[in-house]
Amino acid sequence: MRRSVHGTRKHRRRSLIAFGVVLVLAMAALGSTLAACGGGDDDGTSTTAADSGLLRIASWLTVTTWDPRASAADEPMFLANIYEPLLYANPPGSEEDFTPCLAESWEVSDDGMTWTFNLREGVTFHDGEPFNAEAVKYSVEATQEMDLGAAYIWYPVEQINVVDEYTVEMVCSYPAALDRVATSMYGAWMFSPATKGQSEDWWNEPNTAGTGPYKLVSYTPNDETVFEAYEDYWGGWDAGQAEKVVMQYVDEPATQRQMLEAGEVDFADAISRDAVPSMEKNENVKILDIPSVQNMVVLFNTKNPPLDDVNVRQALSYATNYEDILAVATNGYGKVARGPIPYTLYPYDPDTPQYTYDPEKARQMLADAGHGDGFTLTMTYASDDAFGSKLAPVLKENFADVGVTLDLQPLLFEQQWAKAKGPAKDRQDLFELIWWPGFPDGYDTLYSLFHSEEEPLWNMSYWSNPEYDDIIDTAFSEEPVDPEKAQELYSEAQKMVVDEALSLYLFDQDSIYGALPTLKLTDMALNPNYTSVLNFYQTSK
Repeated sequence: MRRSVHGTRKHRRRSLIAFGVVLVLAMAALGSTLAACGGGDDDGTSTTAADSGLLRIASWLTVTTWDPRASAADEPMFLANIYEPLLYANPPGSEEDFTPCLAESWEVSDDGMTWTFNLREGVTFHDGEPFNAEAVKYSVEATQEMDLGAAYIWYPVEQINVVDEYTVEMVCSYPAALDRVATSMYGAWMFSPATKGQSEDWWNEPNTAGTGPYKLVSYTPNDETVFEAYEDYWGGWDAGQAEKVVMQYVDEPATQRQMLEAGEVDFADAISRDAVPSMEKNENVKILDIPSVQNMVVLFNTKNPPLDDVNVRQALSYATNYEDILAVATNGYGKVARGPIPYTLYPYDPDTPQYTYDPEKARQMLADAGHGDGFTLTMTYASDDAFGSKLAPVLKENFADVGVTLDLQPLLFEQQWAKAKGPAKDRQDLFELIWWPGFPDGYDTLYSLFHSEEEPLWNMSYWSNPEYDDIIDTAFSEEPVDPEKAQELYSEAQKMVVDEALSLYLFDQDSIYGALPTLKLTDMALNPNYTSVLNFYQTSK
């Protein structure tokens, strides 16, 4: 996923996946109560961060749409505190994969095609409407019908049956992991049936209608968003939780740091990795280093010579100094990748092969492939992405060391995106991309980046292999039926894309945040499965 790309997804029903708009997310909640959304009061500009009951945030995030049916960009921090899904995905390493939210329990049929969700009673939407099975049916079908954003997550579902007021049944056209789908940070929000017939313009006034712990009070684009606690929230309220949340738009990391160190905000979400060592010496702030499901890849155009030769792609994989790139691009806040699935995400396999830095081997492989005299390649990267601008020069030096000239082309992401999807003769040789899945399942990544596409959406390697397609599609269908078989197939697929060297698999990145020491966060406040989301309800002062 990348930020600020908003579009329609239409893939054949038999295959569920692919996402592509920036990434961001929803929020999970573990503990005696679960969490979720936004809240505020009046404009809140006159209160200080130290005030009890007020949570102040400096955030670089913006809203592309307030419509929960269409969201697929940077708005999850906003929406995930207003809306809730049926289930939450728990942080990696948890004893259980999921935490109940609007569904208290769920079952799947032996064939993996029928899912039954038993819903939480006594929940109301912010507009007073009751949450029940009819609301679930309405929310999912409305999202399917609109077919924007992450609607693709519901492609397996062909029928939704209201069994009774608090029981809903979803029937799939093929076995599918709807428990993971139902946790998505995009497209899985439940919203009030009273919104039926409202246009996207109505949502963007903005209007909201969730069940979560916070309500939207006011929104000024690129300035300030104010939330207030929903008094009748089903999870209840404890002392110390925020009664009002004020999010200020601050896209400069240096400014966020200044505000945090001055005590003007409780939380900052764009802390520069370069600033972390000095900030860690400041006892008046704390640095939060959180693993994520994001990783950095540089996709090879397998249609362009000489990259159509797997030996050349493998040689360039050995020419890459992964440790140097991790250090330069992230200051070491991450982990060298092992294939396209980050170590925090199912179905990561620690036995997936991994290329090592071996320039001598790279030179020999290039010579054996008939390219001892070198060649020139073009690489596009997002000029508005700090990672790309840092790693690109290192990669250029690495390639030069084995006789390959790398022509770097920094572009705004929208331009990079358009070039990659434009006429084949004008496309790049290498495409830098920060990726994360739309819902917490590596199938989304394996499908989106490498599944065959008639027209390129996210598969910027332009690779097509029907055998691979069948492996990952079968694996996804096996998840609810035979998890061990699914893992076996996913491991085979991960090994295949590494052996084919379809990309430079650079690093799995950490998310870095700053907070005041007075801010208390549960394990669910910053859930790696929900990129860039702070769960307000899971914080206290």
